[in-house]
Amino acid sequence: MPAYNLCLQLMSGLHSLFLFTRSDTVLVIFPMLTIGLVLAGQTDWKSFLVAFLWLELHLLAFDVRSFAFGIEEDRICKPYRPFPSGRVSAKDGQLLYNLNVAVSFYLSFRHNLTFVSLLYFCATTLYNEFGLSTSPLSPIRAIGYMCYAWGTTYIIGHHQPLDNTSVKAIIVSGLIFSFTGHAQDFRDRSGDALLGRRTIPLIFPQAVARWSLILAMSGFTFGLIKLRGPPLVVSAVFSLLCTITSVKFASNYSEEQDRKSFRWYEVSRYIV
Repeated sequence: MPAYNLCLQLMSGLHSLFLFTRSDTVLVIFPMLTIGLVLAGQTDWKSFLVAFLWLELHLLAFDVRSFAFGIEEDRICKPYRPFPSGRVSAKDGQLLYNLNVAVSFYLSFRHNLTFVSLLYFCATTLYNEFGLSTSPLSPIRAIGYMCYAWGTTYIIGHHQPLDNTSVKAIIVSGLIFSFTGHAQDFRDRSGDALLGRRTIPLIFPQAVARWSLILAMSGFTFGLIKLRGPPLVVSAVFSLLCTITSVKFASNYSEEQDRKSFRWYEVSRYIV
């Protein structure tokens, strides 16, 4: 029985960790690992798993700290998360965060990514601790996004320096997220308003906020098509996804529909 109870506690703990990063699996984990594989080329399972662990640790540290500041918001929008559901206490959350930061830096030191982790945690500290999470734009989140891509690509690529193409691709992905990342804020308007956040969907009329997203998505989509000149079928897929996502966001302003529209945004950004 003691072994059985220990197994149950372990499974419960792993499930709690999963709940911290559950909503970021499609938004961060899959795209970053895909970017790493595309930019770095052929790799092995060990490098891939280490890259996944590095990414998961950094993401988990951010989510734990961010969720600690948004418990009241999550009670409304995401009650399944560990803090509002009571699975993890605030004290245990702080301990988990400290442990994550320490292990993240250790792993980065082992893989010559200390500067990337330092930049990442400086940016996330500004975001969480100094109120930049209330900023209507997403430059800090974009920095974190680029750090994810840089670290995973570097590890998957067996510590080879990133070439110019890889650097440009990571910068472009960060720019895309910086100018279109507020797509995720439409679905969380109630919680953001409760916390006094100044997101684009709250400080601008809905039509203006949504068209700012649509124009940014269209600009990046057709700009990349013009710049890269992909095959006609690929260009058609990019254009179709951009059009569907734009129509979804422009046609229905409810938060429930925005959650569905955001899934289309995730798919389109993931593919682009």
